[in-house]
Amino acid sequence: MGIFDFIKGNTKIAAVIGDPIEHSISPQLHNTLSWQLGINMAYIPLRVDKAYLGKALETFKALGFIGINVTVPHKQHVIEYLDEVTEDAKLAGAVNTIEFRDGKLTGYNTDISGFVRMFKSEAGTGFRERDVVILGAGGAARGVCIGIIRDGAKRISIANRTLSRAEQLAEELNNLKKGSASACLLNSREMKKAIQHADIIINTTSVGMYPHTECNPLDEDIVFRENQIVCDLIYNPFETCLLKSARLSGCLTINGLGMLIYQGVHSFEIWNKVEVPETVVKNVLASFKNYFKIKEIQ
Repeated sequence: MGIFDFIKGNTKIAAVIGDPIEHSISPQLHNTLSWQLGINMAYIPLRVDKAYLGKALETFKALGFIGINVTVPHKQHVIEYLDEVTEDAKLAGAVNTIEFRDGKLTGYNTDISGFVRMFKSEAGTGFRERDVVILGAGGAARGVCIGIIRDGAKRISIANRTLSRAEQLAEELNNLKKGSASACLLNSREMKKAIQHADIIINTTSVGMYPHTECNPLDEDIVFRENQIVCDLIYNPFETCLLKSARLSGCLTINGLGMLIYQGVHSFEIWNKVEVPETVVKNVLASFKNYFKIKEIQ
């Protein structure tokens, strides 16, 4: 019988915290990256109740963790316990990555860079001078919109079930770049007109996510153009109703799995001070795509 010696006394420890946490695939991602790159790091999932968030962070620091990822419901609440927060995290109003270094806790938001990196890789193009429709106006939409504006989008139309939330997000974006964003109700006449002229449509809502896989954030009468790109941040199911409809209309479709991978890669790079080769990222992403396709069939 062989001896498993991957974890030793000098193994670096990282984690993901959330509540719940059982669904996270971040441990598979980070431990795969460590194995692929020969880095002595182990990554574990930990359920942390909101009431113990501050104590948990102090414990991780005391135990010598190099960093943690943060998922729902802690992305906003964790900020008050940090020593420093990057500009991206301030703009997004959320932290998904914390680095423990020299006794300080620094918060990052890698969702913004992860989304743009994923989109460019899978679409083969960026957002410069593009018209974009965003479905939803929550935290995920805010991060996506910041990345899109930075990449040079011409115009963003934010469609949401609650108009006031869409208007609030549009106002925040217009403070970053004047005249860049407008708001409308989801499935309104204004939204349908915006989709007709859009180059890219992105769903940031949870509509269509497992187990409610029969749901679609858009009305049935909405028709896509063949040259449009439709992205859904959901990756379970692998193809949502929205993406299936767009694919059948001849659109290029992208799900959210790549964003999860790329934001995680960025976290890994921050903690370990390395640059993960793009070939490794694409091979890992391909493996996860096959995993979810097989899981969906089962």
